[in-house]
Amino acid sequence: MADYSLGYGGIGSGLDITGMVEQLVAADRKPADNRLNRIETQAKFKLSAIGTVSSAFSSLDTALKALKSATAFDVRTVKSGTDTVLGASVASGTPNGIYNVEVVSLATANKWITNTPVASGETFGAGQLTLTVGGESLAIDVAEGATLQDVRSAINDVARSKGVQATVLTSNDGQYLSVSSDKTGASNGLTLAFTSGATDLQNLVTSLQERVPAADAEVTIDGLTVTASGNKITEAVPGLTLDLKAEGTSTVTVSTDTAAASKLIQDFVTAYNTALGAISASTKYDAENNEPSALTGDAQMRSAAGQLRNMMGNLLGDLAAQGLDAKTLGLQTKGYPSSDGTLVFDSSKFAAALAADPQKIHTAFTGETAFAGTLQKAVGSYIGTDGAFTLRSNGLNAQIKDVATQRTALDARMEAVGNRYKAQFVALDSMISQMNTTSSALAQQLASLANQTG
Repeated sequence: MADYSLGYGGIGSGLDITGMVEQLVAADRKPADNRLNRIETQAKFKLSAIGTVSSAFSSLDTALKALKSATAFDVRTVKSGTDTVLGASVASGTPNGIYNVEVVSLATANKWITNTPVASGETFGAGQLTLTVGGESLAIDVAEGATLQDVRSAINDVARSKGVQATVLTSNDGQYLSVSSDKTGASNGLTLAFTSGATDLQNLVTSLQERVPAADAEVTIDGLTVTASGNKITEAVPGLTLDLKAEGTSTVTVSTDTAAASKLIQDFVTAYNTALGAISASTKYDAENNEPSALTGDAQMRSAAGQLRNMMGNLLGDLAAQGLDAKTLGLQTKGYPSSDGTLVFDSSKFAAALAADPQKIHTAFTGETAFAGTLQKAVGSYIGTDGAFTLRSNGLNAQIKDVATQRTALDARMEAVGNRYKAQFVALDSMISQMNTTSSALAQQLASLANQTG
């Protein structure tokens, strides 16, 4: 607000010029302020309501995009008939079916242990050993006077990075050297050979015996043999992973995860009903208090709600024509007496229909031209950069911005009006001051004349 203060009242008149100017400016400003406040309040009221509806449509759009995806119903569940033999996990899209699995043998890591005990503190002469692992040969130098622990350390220093570990085992009759691989599979076998040096070192290496062979896992799946270097089979059935635990047989069952699929439908139903509810809340009329909502009677909201309801009716009709009616699929609009266009969903019926014919459900819902894709196109026309709700929100924001511009112009105009009033009152005050001076002078002259004649 402009400052019209003089720092003092009218000298000549005693009038409160500042207060009078402020009151006159406020009176002049009030009609324009009321108009701008009304425009801004209504625009913000509508903008908030459209934002709520737009947010609900965005959530519906997200649910429909998930539902129309080619992998929407590809989530699988898997069960192993004998968990002690093998565990199973499954990825999206794994072929449904029952797989008969026999674990013929597990993959093992190679291990060698000497069969001759070594006394504590016994030492060996200098020499060189050759460790072969995975087709690669490594030279291991043993220093003169090395203990069994020193031999172990020499092996580990060279071979630890290759997945080989040497250990000294202690029993009642002495110490033993153990050399083993960290990796399972026939291709990861190892050998430790004497190359040169002292006889006692040669005898130590010669006494190594294979305790666990390097072997691949072998399984049969529906009679077909599969081998692997580890105890995890990942390539036999696309998306199916078998974790082998013990030799034996088991039945692995892969099926569509009906709970996950039902959640996709339930998420859509919830989002659809929320979208209709948002439109209803923004357009309702409170008859008891005679108060409209932000968008009561709004043509765009009526059109959006009508389009959703009409399209849903057509899509449900298309599903019924494919043999997926409400009784079979569990999806339908709410019936009398609350026929408001919202949906109800029976997940148990849907799960049964999905288990009976998963491909039929997949075809009916997924893809650009099926149920979800068709509805998503309509919903998408209201949101996004060029969506109807977005464009309208942009228009309301522009209106609010224009109000701010008009307020700035009004401030400047009112400041000029106030300064004009101030100048006029100052001139009036000066005139009254002059008149008061003249009046005082005349009174003195008249008084002087009266004294002379007396």
